[in-house]
Amino acid sequence: MEGRNLKKYIKLLLIIQIYMIMLFSAGFLRIPPAHAFFEEQVKYGFEHRWLPMLVDTAPEKRFQAMQAFLTYPEWGLPVLRNSIKTPESDNHSWQIAMLIGMLGDASDIPLLLTRWRQLDKHERSEVWLGAMQRLYWKNYVPSKIIPKLKSLSVKYSKNVAEGDKDSNKSDLLYEIVNPAPVSRLIRVTLQFWQTRIQEKLPAKYFLIPAGGLLKTTMPVRILPVAHAKSVRLDFRIWEVGVSEPLFHRTVSIPSTGF
Repeated sequence: MEGRNLKKYIKLLLIIQIYMIMLFSAGFLRIPPAHAFFEEQVKYGFEHRWLPMLVDTAPEKRFQAMQAFLTYPEWGLPVLRNSIKTPESDNHSWQIAMLIGMLGDASDIPLLLTRWRQLDKHERSEVWLGAMQRLYWKNYVPSKIIPKLKSLSVKYSKNVAEGDKDSNKSDLLYEIVNPAPVSRLIRVTLQFWQTRIQEKLPAKYFLIPAGGLLKTTMPVRILPVAHAKSVRLDFRIWEVGVSEPLFHRTVSIPSTGF
């Protein structure tokens, strides 16, 4: 039923296009080309009909909307891209991310990554990350040159632990350089050892352009175990979609700083 409705909608627009071409060719109407008129009508349909239906409560309507975008990507993809370009927009649904991941290209990754970071509690992260991973590998250019950890340091701050003077809230600063001639979509993981809290930090995702340098600061709260002279940190860089890390370094951080 949904497929028939979609076909009827497109067929009606085609009939309008043919009719306008006939009138324009005969000189009865002096208006812009019929093709432009037809494209405007299709764009309007995607923006005001199919896009809102992607988050409809009825499954059959959501399926119908997805079918429209997948059937006519040349018109649907620009609408999807524009819908997530505005930060204050409510159209940051995982359905849009999924469709862009299927229809778009690597140029869509930066915006998807930005919008995913802004989502509360990273709703349906597996869909957003899956979309970015698919776009990354869609036109993947291999390179044996891997990202490198340029610097890693800890900026100590005063003790802020609740009732425990041995706990410290500090900042971990690191720089990653990508000497390769291609961009890299990476996942950074950090794991502490010989601590009593916050041993494994949440993974961070970055897109580093060719020859680019990434500088970032991550707040950490470390509580060393008793009598430990140092805290061990395992720093790993992964290429998204690959099971083995590109880079791994173990760092010893003196516990006296805490």
